[in-house]
Order: sequence, then C-alpha cells, then structure tokens
Amino acid sequence: MNERQRRSDAVTANAVARGVNIQAVRGTQLAHHYMRSKGVSEAVIARVLAEPALRRPPSSEQAISEAITPSPPQP
Repeated sequence: MNERQRRSDAVTANAVARGVNIQAVRGTQLAHHYMRSKGVSEAVIARVLAEPALRRPPSSEQAISEAITPSPPQP
C-alpha cells in the first residue's frame, strides 16, 4: 500500500472517516465542526469535504461505524 493510501495516525484517520459519514448524513457544516473538535487540521478538513473524489477509501474498521442517524421512536 502506498503512503497516499496508508494512514499513520489512526485517531485522525478515524475522525476524518466519521466526519465524512457525518457530511453524508448531516451536512458539511456539522462534519467540519466535528473534525475540528477532534483536532483535524483545517487543510485536511477542507480537502476531504470539498474534494470527495480525492478521499482515501475507508479501512474495513472505518467502514463499520455506529449509526449516526436518529433511531425511530420506541413504542
């Protein structure tokens, strides 16, 4: 795997992957806020939110994340 595909900082990589999921479900503003709160650099945030075609594919662990959409009300 080349350096572009491999992430050495797993904590940041996971924050970015979750931010991308948030963007898909909740929008760019909340995704930006989430990643900033996790310490992701503004340059990385701007790139991943504005250039989806340049994103690295998520790892298998990142592809399986907790649901971020609200659950239906329980009876």
